[in-house]
Amino acid sequence: MIRCFEMEPRFVIKNHSDINYVIGYLNTNHAKAASEGKPLVVTIKPQSTKRSLNQNALYWEWMQEIQNKTGQDKEDCHFEFKKKFLIHILRRDDEEYAEMCHAITMLKQSESEQYEAVANGVIRETSTTRLSTKQFSEYMGLIQAYASKELGVFLRSPDDPY
Repeated sequence: MIRCFEMEPRFVIKNHSDINYVIGYLNTNHAKAASEGKPLVVTIKPQSTKRSLNQNALYWEWMQEIQNKTGQDKEDCHFEFKKKFLIHILRRDDEEYAEMCHAITMLKQSESEQYEAVANGVIRETSTTRLSTKQFSEYMGLIQAYASKELGVFLRSPDDPY
């Protein structure tokens, strides 16, 4: 048996005609949903785009550059930057992630022997794919400043001349 998953409707409102389209959708579908005991839920939030492939490519160029200049393995640098910067961005911007971090902090305060393994596992599994382009730009800016100040490594920006 093949199951088809119904996609929830998602609307991006860029202009007034988009608003009319959403209102039309709601007018068409609310009565049926309510009669089935499944009232519609509307969530409105600013559109956020995930980090771009170009941002990710530049990020890994930077990791390679740091490896070339310092001898630190780029995967180790990636882990350390996630630990130093990424976790804090997600903790600030993602309520569920913040709750998880709080639970890990409580684990540390209880002096649990599992704290290090859990904390490092979370850092390892936390991915930059969770970030918006804006968050990823912030993350890269923090890395660029750190590399320059602490490591003496200049990391080029896309608009820097070669």
